[in-house]
Amino acid sequence: MKGLASRKETVLGKIGKLPVVILPLEDYERMAEDLEMLSSKTLPRKIEKARQEVRKGKIMSLAEVKKKLKLT
Repeated sequence: MKGLASRKETVLGKIGKLPVVILPLEDYERMAEDLEMLSSKTLPRKIEKARQEVRKGKIMSLAEVKKKLKLT
């Protein structure tokens, strides 16, 4: 399994009798974030609240934020 860390694909293998999966760091981090979100008790409510705010038009574009903060 030498040199597999630089690949951009998932690799299946074994170390001794244990199965292992080697995948790109970005994929691992995305999976870890997904698991964190799924295990959160409050995140689904926060997401739904944010979606309601978007539907009601209670959002600002990046340009509006920059203008309000006088960044441009």
